[in-house]
Amino acid sequence: MYSKSLPELASQFVSYKKANGYQYETGAYYLKKYVRFAMETAPETAVPDKASVEGFLERLQDTPGGLYNAAAFLREFSRYLHARGLKAYLIPSGRLHPPTPAQPYFFTEDEIIAFFMECDRMPDTPYLKGRHLILPAIFRLMYCCGLRCKEARTLARQNVHLDQGYLDVLQSKGPKSRRVYISQELTEYLAGYDSRISRLFPDRTFFFPNRKGRPYGACWLERNFLRFWYTAFPEKKDSGISIRAYDLRHHFVYANMNRWLREEKDVNAMLPYLMRYMGHSEIKNTLYYFHLVPDIYGGILEMSGHSEGLILEVDDGREE
Repeated sequence: MYSKSLPELASQFVSYKKANGYQYETGAYYLKKYVRFAMETAPETAVPDKASVEGFLERLQDTPGGLYNAAAFLREFSRYLHARGLKAYLIPSGRLHPPTPAQPYFFTEDEIIAFFMECDRMPDTPYLKGRHLILPAIFRLMYCCGLRCKEARTLARQNVHLDQGYLDVLQSKGPKSRRVYISQELTEYLAGYDSRISRLFPDRTFFFPNRKGRPYGACWLERNFLRFWYTAFPEKKDSGISIRAYDLRHHFVYANMNRWLREEKDVNAMLPYLMRYMGHSEIKNTLYYFHLVPDIYGGILEMSGHSEGLILEVDDGREE
């Protein structure tokens, strides 16, 4: 009944996921890598089998996050094939455990100022079309709104409504979407950016386009974040402290919680709003930050006071 090849089955599965509302870019990426590996090492592979799956996962042992993600997508693919009568190898439950999350880094006011000063110093280079405008803007958006890196990179221009002070984040981490309201200060900054970048990309689809009009990749964002960070703080390069662009999102949550504690607000009442703003599917994902707050409470005023003018207050009457 099923005579499709492994590449065809994988393509069919990705199309199925997208038809059900998932962007599935990451899943498609890992499945493509698995299929390539299987075709190179055992071209006769018709469906995922133990040898090809375990051999592929073995190559990812040095990247715990990639290993866990690849296993999750392969398991999902095999379940899909099982439901269609194909005996694909299903990775046993508990075979892999989620990697230990990296310790978040929280910025001081001086660090934030120095970082964005380096962003703003990027020269207008002809062969790097628009990057001197895009990089300062994309990092400011992530810092002020706590967006995930992918959410900022793939933000569509049509989903940014600066005249009304909000942006729509669509299909983030599955088919979930949310509306993110932004401060007046950030709105004005992004309006200036939009006007300038539109002269270079008048018909762009993405708010932060690369030279081909597509969204930039994850490695590009991370590489430039670290470039600005270590230019501002060269002494930190060999300090052993891990820092990532994603820490801008961590800092957003941290700054909000610390501000609420200082203002003696009911944090339990505020958390559901923060959860929705961040796009967390469960409150436990937001509560993760609670264990970080008490240990560093003494530095609240110094480390998060500068964020108050950038982070929008939650409006109880505002619908998302």
